[in-house]
Amino acid sequence: MKQFITYQLFLFLITFSYAQLDAPTASPRAKISQKIGLVDVNLDYSRPSKKGRVIFGELVPFGKIWRTGANNATMISFSGDVKINNEFLEKGEYHIYSVPSENTLDLIIYSKTNAWGSLSEFDESLIKLRVSAEFQNMNTPTETFTISFENISNNGANMSVKWDNKSAIYSIDALTKDKMLANINNVLSGSPTANDYRKAAVYYYEENIDIKKAIEWINIAFNDSDDLKYWQLMYKALIHEKAGKMKKARQYAKKGLDKAKLNNTPDGINALGIIFKRLNEK
Repeated sequence: MKQFITYQLFLFLITFSYAQLDAPTASPRAKISQKIGLVDVNLDYSRPSKKGRVIFGELVPFGKIWRTGANNATMISFSGDVKINNEFLEKGEYHIYSVPSENTLDLIIYSKTNAWGSLSEFDESLIKLRVSAEFQNMNTPTETFTISFENISNNGANMSVKWDNKSAIYSIDALTKDKMLANINNVLSGSPTANDYRKAAVYYYEENIDIKKAIEWINIAFNDSDDLKYWQLMYKALIHEKAGKMKKARQYAKKGLDKAKLNNTPDGINALGIIFKRLNEK
């Protein structure tokens, strides 16, 4: 019995010695994966909260290097080359630092190092890009530090840095157009599928490149003799509308709307209903 009690006490002490208190983190880590054009962007950063403090000029001093978050340095990676505020940056993984002033926030893309937290000074040879954005005052303060990607398009996005009553916005150009034109020429000169023609047509349509080519390709992708689905007819209606071929656009929109109604597809009914109404008003 004595041996059993001793054994139970031993197990308790082992369990207790390895037990850890699980508590909330003051500046929780966040990870964002965002596709911008053809580029995968990954962001990993910690998010401190304001908690009644004055941020810029006090907690984050003017003229000093800020880790742009909390805890370890903020990390960002790009799977392809980009431009930030029109400055070229090669694909890769980097740290982000910044230097605030009263009116601006300088964003520094820095070679990834083993340094933890902020830096006392920069090694100029490790700065890959430095751009500046004017602070914008916000009517509603942001309690928790936030980096986000907004206004995403085929060609780029805005990266927004917000905390307290200030925000700074940087433009990201994903250099999509040159890449897409090269990809389209390469694929369509080989053995393209109907889906390849569709993607090429939609890209030309969205980017206003060559609407005649867009019509040619969408007609190859979705032949009128086929039993087309409502969404295929919708693409044909939109591309013909942009080309100024209103009669054909109305025909495609009406046929697509009828198909959507027949299949009881709410999204298709709504989208094609709007397109058909717009075309009939022209």
